[in-house]
Amino acid sequence: MRLSPALAALGLAAALLAASGPASAATSDTTTAHNPLDALVRDLDLTPAQANGLLEAQAGAARTDAAAARLDAYAGSSFDPRTRVLTVRVTDPGAAAAVEALGAEAAVVDRDPLQTVRALDAAAPEGVLGWYPDPSPGSDTVVVEVAPGAPAPDLGVPADAVRLVEAAPPRTYGQIIGGHRYSANGARCTIGFSARGAGAEGFLTAGHCGAVGDTFPGPDGPLGVFRHSVFPGSDGAFVQVSPPWVVTNLVENYSSARLGITGSTPAPIGSAVCVSSPTYGWQCGTLQSRNQTVNYPEGSVRGLFRANVCAGPGDSGAPLVSGSQAQGIVSGGSGAPGSGCTVFGQEVNPLLAMWGLTLVTA
Repeated sequence: MRLSPALAALGLAAALLAASGPASAATSDTTTAHNPLDALVRDLDLTPAQANGLLEAQAGAARTDAAAARLDAYAGSSFDPRTRVLTVRVTDPGAAAAVEALGAEAAVVDRDPLQTVRALDAAAPEGVLGWYPDPSPGSDTVVVEVAPGAPAPDLGVPADAVRLVEAAPPRTYGQIIGGHRYSANGARCTIGFSARGAGAEGFLTAGHCGAVGDTFPGPDGPLGVFRHSVFPGSDGAFVQVSPPWVVTNLVENYSSARLGITGSTPAPIGSAVCVSSPTYGWQCGTLQSRNQTVNYPEGSVRGLFRANVCAGPGDSGAPLVSGSQAQGIVSGGSGAPGSGCTVFGQEVNPLLAMWGLTLVTA
């Protein structure tokens, strides 16, 4: 079995589910990405040719907008992905011809909405969620977001310069959520379940993803440090996190409402189990056995369970659940969707007991 350079350095098995034999589920960051057009085709309901055309039109619009932004009367712009038309707002009618000469449509407005944004920034009004220039072509107002049912705020700017809309309160994305990817030592792995103990908060993941003391970055700063790790023998680790990261009882299930974990009662063999796989999404199957021993190239791991669900490269540590009960985290497996899959799961309760941790359930 071929090892990626990053995982070879860690002594980990690579390419989970790429062969008929067992393999650990960490993978290098060099794993080939999906076609970048796939999401455009899926999410914007386009054909591949239309997606390519949209990207080309956007690139052209960006060049035109950059040229228009050099005009003194420039007041922002907006691009319509349906018509592929760029509309440039100007505060001087005399600048409209220059905009049209660049190949864009011109909209003459009374004010530059960015000036209103700056006024709001300076006033820092209370009781609002945020504000941004209205992207509608020809609009010179600023959208001010307020919580549903909130009273009209005192903004300190002309009333006709803003438009109030209700919106959900924002939050930062520093939450620890099971099923989300992270990178450590050049290898990608997956968050399992949040846990806490001895004054520390963090998450469970696969032990072969990092050694004690390893640290790795997140998008908002250092994500955490491996406080406990064991592999082989068992395959588990506890990663301690610090602010702005906060633990949750949530697991990503690719629906409008994430799954809330309420406990870790072991399910009987034959029960339905599901895995939150960043590779394949929410995958479900059957718990087939417990007390499985798996002989990885790096050594044997004992006390695992097996299930006929699919996980993929980088899914090491991913959470396995039965209902809302945490069962374990992905250690490795074999197979691929369409050809049959097996996943080996590290039981979650022995890890909690070994390190004096408590599962986060609220």
